[in-house]
Amino acid sequence: MPPVAERQDSVPQVGSDTVDPDLTKLIKWLQDAENSEPEKKYRENSKESYDFYAGRQDTEAVLLELGKRPPTVYNEIKPKVDMLIGMAAQTKHRATILPVGTEDEPLVEMMDATLHHFQRKAKVVRKELECFEHTVKGGRSLLWYYIDKSNPYKPVIKAKRYDGRNFYVDPDCQEYDMSDARYLFLDKWLPEDEIKQFWKNFDTSMAQQYSHDASAPKFFDEARDKYRIVEGWYYKFLDVIYFVNPMTGKVEFLAPAEFEKFEKAVRDGIDLGDGEKFQQAEPIARQESFKKQYHYMIFSGVNKCEGSPSPYHWEGFPGVFYGAYKDYDTNAWFGAIDTMKDPQRTLNVNRRQLVHLLQTLPKGILMHETGAVINIDEYEEKSAQPNFHLEIMKGMFEKVKFQEQPRISTIYGLLDSILVQSIKDVSGAQDSLMGIQTTGREPGITVRARQQTGIAVLYIMFDNFRESRLQNGKLHMSLIQQYVTEGMAVRIKGPEGARLLQINSETNPENAGFNDITAGEFDYEVEETAETMTIRAATAQMLVDFSQNNPGMIPPDVIMEYTDLPYSAKQRVREFWEQQQQAEKDAADREYELRLKEIEAKNKPKPKE
Repeated sequence: MPPVAERQDSVPQVGSDTVDPDLTKLIKWLQDAENSEPEKKYRENSKESYDFYAGRQDTEAVLLELGKRPPTVYNEIKPKVDMLIGMAAQTKHRATILPVGTEDEPLVEMMDATLHHFQRKAKVVRKELECFEHTVKGGRSLLWYYIDKSNPYKPVIKAKRYDGRNFYVDPDCQEYDMSDARYLFLDKWLPEDEIKQFWKNFDTSMAQQYSHDASAPKFFDEARDKYRIVEGWYYKFLDVIYFVNPMTGKVEFLAPAEFEKFEKAVRDGIDLGDGEKFQQAEPIARQESFKKQYHYMIFSGVNKCEGSPSPYHWEGFPGVFYGAYKDYDTNAWFGAIDTMKDPQRTLNVNRRQLVHLLQTLPKGILMHETGAVINIDEYEEKSAQPNFHLEIMKGMFEKVKFQEQPRISTIYGLLDSILVQSIKDVSGAQDSLMGIQTTGREPGITVRARQQTGIAVLYIMFDNFRESRLQNGKLHMSLIQQYVTEGMAVRIKGPEGARLLQINSETNPENAGFNDITAGEFDYEVEETAETMTIRAATAQMLVDFSQNNPGMIPPDVIMEYTDLPYSAKQRVREFWEQQQQAEKDAADREYELRLKEIEAKNKPKPKE
């Protein structure tokens, strides 16, 4: 590889005429983000937090001071963090689509089944828990959605988790959902051959050097021979015109030039096919305004790999932010480990000192007059054995005694208890939540009350997690509405899906697009439910009880959906029930025909004599 100095003059510099102005702006924003106080503070604290969780809790200065003494670590942080993550994993939550009105129920049921299907395929619940894990440890993480177009004819919605150290967000961003963030950058380091699989014209020299500023972003790691690929998202303000589309009755917006073309087309008449034509002579009511338009660009140095307006119909970045706690003075996020560091450090020092004292304190000393102890040589060799006995000359018992071993102050034990309790207090991981029994006799209601109080301390972190899950459900559903066809949704739901569409058509047959899964904000809302085996079993039991109290009201296949019977067993139950239904119908038909014949026989006029 030729030296970098030989290529200096051939590399375009930021701000030159050969570089895209948007790319120049993005590189400047990336530099600002890297050098901002919130990002520096976050990255310093998060690296230390990950080290503390892994048991690397001593600085170089502490290790040097310990010298030959072992740097023993008494990690009280890891089990507390694992407990917090376990609490989130105990109940698997998933986004649920709920109807706004009863008329939307059939459509929403199909949409919910579609969302659930794609969440399973993309392993969204697992990735959400991974995001929460990094949130607890490092303070923040990101769940990012993208469309995999490896097969251009079958795009796939995928989700990827970024821990907090692999993305940069606008340091002035205050809103939890990043709605006020001007930009967001995602980092990835790739080798040259992999990069050129995606972007054939990638120029390595432009990534290796474009600026001599030491504080500028770095795009090449010489040690690993990898290049930094940055995916930058940002928005621009565009002048638009809002209007009510006379053809659909819906509020839409267009750029001024596009609106003029549309208005002219409406005046001249728009061919709708089948001989129909829409035409309106009156001007369309309009309101001039502005709108955010989100863009993305993938770059490395002054290499612009690709970029365009966002392909997604989503007002914001196609990612969901997960955060634990926020330092509002520095605008930096931090996790549960940060507050446990100081008591953990002191605990290590205290216990190391205690162990050192136990190992170095002088032992009890045997004192005696000459000749008072008969087996003195044996004492020196075997006195530590449990069955050893000391033999003393007759009449010399008073001439032998032991000097007591110095005692260790009880303050060490007291301080140890205070430090351990302090870690529990700041983390919220009390003994009751850890499953540790503290008393032998205590009413269950008291234990539950204490657990609920402990959970209340964790409200901020778990409420943020819930907010992120809801946002995730909305974003995922929006992408499904854009990339999943109605036919695919029906196939996911099975025969029930086609029936639901037919129900929708019968409910509101004149509402164009009523069957479309791209329903709007007034048709459905996103909530979440806890999906556990216990809830499924409880639902099945409720259906069974209702069926017993109201025989024939609930088909067995509805109950079977909430049981874990094998498919073959469910199929046999369904077939047997269908046979029973058919047999009852046949019997009813035969009885009806018999009664009809009896009535005809009675009403048949008698022959005249």
